[in-house]
Amino acid sequence: MNKYNKIFKDSYGIDRLSKYLLAIGVVFLISRITLFPGIVLIIYAAWRAISKNKYKRYQELQAFDHVFEIIRQKFYRIKYKFNEYRQYKVFKCPECSQKLRVPRKKGKITITCKNCNKKFKGRT
Repeated sequence: MNKYNKIFKDSYGIDRLSKYLLAIGVVFLISRITLFPGIVLIIYAAWRAISKNKYKRYQELQAFDHVFEIIRQKFYRIKYKFNEYRQYKVFKCPECSQKLRVPRKKGKITITCKNCNKKFKGRT
């Protein structure tokens, strides 16, 4: 027990990136084709957990969080646009190319651009 305490005394520990690497590694272990990358990911996650260089591991975590946040925002935008698509139709002003959002199921309507006051017809 004393030996393990010595190893883990100043180690970085398990963070979000290590958990994701471990989870992906375990999933990769299911297939024979992805067995080697799965083992590599699990070893890397374990190495990160016992690493003594906390500053480097924290920088890696920050880079991972940054990339993960970008991906999360893109999925959120896709979800938002899909929900908006069901309720609104988006028209583009022929004059100034301003995007205008109009409620669906109103039939043929006259749309007035708020930017340049150009009127044009559209069907929702």
